[in-house]
Amino acid sequence: MSLRTPFLNIKPEEKIQVFSLMAILALSTLVLELSDVIATGGFVSKVGPDNIVFLWIADMVIAIITAGIYALAVDRMDRVKLLKWLSLGFAVVFLIMRLLFLFNFPEWAAYPLLYILTDQFYAIFPLAFWAMVNDFYTSAEAKRLYPIIIMGSALGSIAGNGLAALAGWILLQTGGDAPSLLIIGTIFLLVALVVLQFALPKRTVNARQAHSDSVDVSQTIKVGWDYIKNVPIFTFLALSMVLSGLAFTIIEYHFIFSVDREVSQNPLQFQAFYGTFKIILIVSILTAQAFFSGRFLEKVGLKNSFILQPIALVIGGLLAAIVPTVLGAAGAKYLIRLVQQAWDEPARKSLQNLIPDERRGRVAVMIDRYFYDVSTIVGSLVLGLLLFLRNLSVISQGQIINVYLGLAIASALVAVASGFRLRAKYEQSLLDWRLSRSRRKSALDGIEF
Repeated sequence: MSLRTPFLNIKPEEKIQVFSLMAILALSTLVLELSDVIATGGFVSKVGPDNIVFLWIADMVIAIITAGIYALAVDRMDRVKLLKWLSLGFAVVFLIMRLLFLFNFPEWAAYPLLYILTDQFYAIFPLAFWAMVNDFYTSAEAKRLYPIIIMGSALGSIAGNGLAALAGWILLQTGGDAPSLLIIGTIFLLVALVVLQFALPKRTVNARQAHSDSVDVSQTIKVGWDYIKNVPIFTFLALSMVLSGLAFTIIEYHFIFSVDREVSQNPLQFQAFYGTFKIILIVSILTAQAFFSGRFLEKVGLKNSFILQPIALVIGGLLAAIVPTVLGAAGAKYLIRLVQQAWDEPARKSLQNLIPDERRGRVAVMIDRYFYDVSTIVGSLVLGLLLFLRNLSVISQGQIINVYLGLAIASALVAVASGFRLRAKYEQSLLDWRLSRSRRKSALDGIEF
């Protein structure tokens, strides 16, 4: 019998596993958000917002390489064990970064390094987490439980950004430095490791793994590209994600530029503002996930679920253009991130659940990372070119804003069309042999309570 409340729709025997997974996601997200605020605030204030587009290019190139290395392991080893190693590894990384700041490593190098390492954490930890979770649940269970599990991300975001905002205010009064908070990341990732080791109930995972010794980066790309080229729903999903990623990059830059201009290049003021903004955003995401996402995703169906995010990007771009202040930029980012995390991410993970176990991890790398990374690189190159032309006095700052926001809106409009094409091809795609899956038991089978 399901436990049905205004917030949850889970069965009593599912609670231990679901809440353990929520805890792992909350702890990792707390660390990610805290480190992201520290790295972004420090870089923008110490190095400058114009240079962040070049940091994004370097970061995405490294992320593509990291995702390729991850893809070699994800379909060939136990995913719980993989997540344990990632938790331990990044715990050590954040400890080393704290020591670098403590011993006065140059800030112009330390903040970019922290930003890149944080983004690698963002690039692969969620992929490994959801690859593991997809092993536990059937497609029907996923639509019901994933929005609940993702609430762990919202809780972690609130805690991480709340800590960043509060610490920013306290450090402004006491004269402390933000990197002193990095040790918290090490501690909480070790706690996540303990949850992985001891809190998850014993279970039998019925997922298949790839056993070929010939798995390499080229084969990962080949497997992922095979789905994207030949399965229409993944073709149009990939196209939509590339175009949406371009619009995301532009609106994200516009937000950072606007906030930096507002807080007069003070890293702790940036940290306090950015943390507070993200708390408001995540509370909204949590509310949407609790009352809206799970139930409406079941009612609307997957085929109708991939139009909303591009529409939100169109509206966000228009808002940023019409309201040329930090309020317009913040409103645009608020809207697009709310829709992305409360709606699009659960829908995308549910769609990936249709892919056979032994290929799902590699296809997810292509969809969730490679296309996003490529679109970020393209967007950053466009922004870098515009900034270069501004420095040559060819165009003004106001003209730059009009050009890049116009490009964001145009990209999002094409992504909307792609979403409608995905909807039209949904039933046809389900008949493709690449989506046929062996009969698999529920994640609850074999669990010892």
